[in-house]
Amino acid sequence: MTKEERREKIVALLKEAKEPLTGAKLSSLLGVTRQVIVSDIAVLRAGE
Repeated sequence: MTKEERREKIVALLKEAKEPLTGAKLSSLLGVTRQVIVSDIAVLRAGE
């Protein structure tokens, strides 16, 4: 999965979630470290 695909998946998971998702939960779902999730979310937020 590319960075772009992972970031799209993060957005999709957050939109579909019925409750807040932690970085740890997202990292577990996507098979990456929590730090990668934090970095991806920072990039997504900067693009807004």
